[in-house]
Amino acid sequence: MGSNVSSVHDVHSSVGTKSAMIVEIESRRQWRSLFDSMKGSNKLLVIDFTAAWCGPCKAMEPRVKEIASKYSDVVFARVDVDKLMDVAETYKAITLPAFVLVKRGEEIDRVVGAKPVELVNKIEKLSA
Repeated sequence: MGSNVSSVHDVHSSVGTKSAMIVEIESRRQWRSLFDSMKGSNKLLVIDFTAAWCGPCKAMEPRVKEIASKYSDVVFARVDVDKLMDVAETYKAITLPAFVLVKRGEEIDRVVGAKPVELVNKIEKLSA
């Protein structure tokens, strides 16, 4: 049981710092750069479409950080739909939160809504 306590603490300490586990996409150029780099990789990309006004998105944020910390081989990118509407439109991210799972530049699955268990199940299945 002691190991659980330290692992939970480690998650919080790594989440507290601005880590590279979740890439905050701030510009179209940054998005394009990440997307292009992922096309040549077999790594799973999880795009977290969110918005400042979205209550369920805010509720999912700590869960997404926790999930990202467990899957170091998966790249997580957070996209604010109000800042990058064209990216959201490309993936038809209308209902938020929306998690689009991409491999080699192609969407392979998605989770719509605040469903952390479903998200973890799909990451488990697709990152293997």
